[in-house]
Amino acid sequence: MSKLLMTLVAGAFAAMAVAQTPAPTGGTKAPETKTTEAAPADAAAARRTASQVNVKSATAGTEKGYTRSAGEAATKAKATQHHPKVTPDAASKQAAVKSATAGTEKGHTRAAGEQAAKAASDTTPKQELPKPQAGTPEMKKLVP
Repeated sequence: MSKLLMTLVAGAFAAMAVAQTPAPTGGTKAPETKTTEAAPADAAAARRTASQVNVKSATAGTEKGYTRSAGEAATKAKATQHHPKVTPDAASKQAAVKSATAGTEKGHTRAAGEQAAKAASDTTPKQELPKPQAGTPEMKKLVP
């Protein structure tokens, strides 16, 4: 039992150590392999070559690193800081807000109450629906 426990602990430490290795930086590039070269003679070499190509294509956007990419994005966003604003002054901003919220000055509950009162006071006769004829699909429907 203790040997199994020690093996599990050693495996966990090894997995953590592998996970903490730093990612390669953009300064040192590995030599690229040509995919147009003649196919390797054995299948194992072909799989290794395909694996290297897959790894390179999967990690293509990370050569700068996440921190450097974030810094460049922040610099790009700061460059757009002095562009003209949509609403240059407070009066036009207030006018835009008023026009956007023009229908809600009463509040939703009060507006719903007014619509209900208007519907209750409506005295127009309701139109009767036509009765289905024998043999039509409406007559064949089952009503629970």
